[in-house]
Amino acid sequence: MTFNRLKFPSAMAAVLTRTRDYLQDEIGLKVSRAKPRTGNVDALQLRDITAVVCTDGPVKLLIAFSFQRGLLEHMREVVTADLDVRPEERELFLRETAAETINSILGHATADLAEEGNDMRLSPPIVLDEEKNILRPKKAIFTSIQMATNRGTLDLNLIGPAEMFDQNLNILDAEDARGGNMHPLKVMIVDDSLLTIRTLTGMLSEQGHLVVQTAASGAQALDAYRQVKPDLVTMDITMPDMDGIEATDGILKEFPEANIIMVTSHGQQGMVMKAVKAGAKGYVLKPIKPEKLREMIARVFKT
Repeated sequence: MTFNRLKFPSAMAAVLTRTRDYLQDEIGLKVSRAKPRTGNVDALQLRDITAVVCTDGPVKLLIAFSFQRGLLEHMREVVTADLDVRPEERELFLRETAAETINSILGHATADLAEEGNDMRLSPPIVLDEEKNILRPKKAIFTSIQMATNRGTLDLNLIGPAEMFDQNLNILDAEDARGGNMHPLKVMIVDDSLLTIRTLTGMLSEQGHLVVQTAASGAQALDAYRQVKPDLVTMDITMPDMDGIEATDGILKEFPEANIIMVTSHGQQGMVMKAVKAGAKGYVLKPIKPEKLREMIARVFKT
């Protein structure tokens, strides 16, 4: 079991401090908080909208920020005050506010932990827009803190060990938690589409894998690969600065053992063949289907 109980309190303290600071300093809301409930919490009741991030490193957790809709709507108005948001975009910006809030808070919290020698990597956030009740499995630990403001309530939930759940907070059975017959893979997603990144992150998480890094261009991909050395890369073809074919070639020249799958649209078969000649192990087509992604990964790793 990779879950470390001793690391749990320090992670909670860092996230709690940064959440309180963000709400007070950036949103202008005074926060009162309840005493944390941990260990024997039998169930978590998610609120209207929840942003979920998976951590990797000494601490392997799922962190879920669950917002009352009224609070999140107020936060959206604050962070978009200088933007011209059309009525049809308000729901999109609501979800983006949830995602960017957790990114900002956890970015600072992980920096705090790194100073203490506890490095954590974060997956891109998944946003759930439904109320949900999560029952605690026998070996899991739930910690929950309710942070109340005059605009509504935010629940800060830490769930571990991460291997027992997918990023949509569904409980995995033993086979799913192992990813079938495959060990969990560390995956890097290279794509300039935020929607594609989130789609792939959700699918990979549900299949038992962990997204450890993302990049929005081929040039970023080269640097990111050197840092994280992932087991698998999903690579878009058409991107700014450097396309996926050139990035694939660059990575494989430096790391011949790299496993790269191209993610492409219909009509780009010629580009795909160039990528395969450069050393890519295969490809999946957009819109991405979970079963096709699973099959391609299984083929690459011959499971």
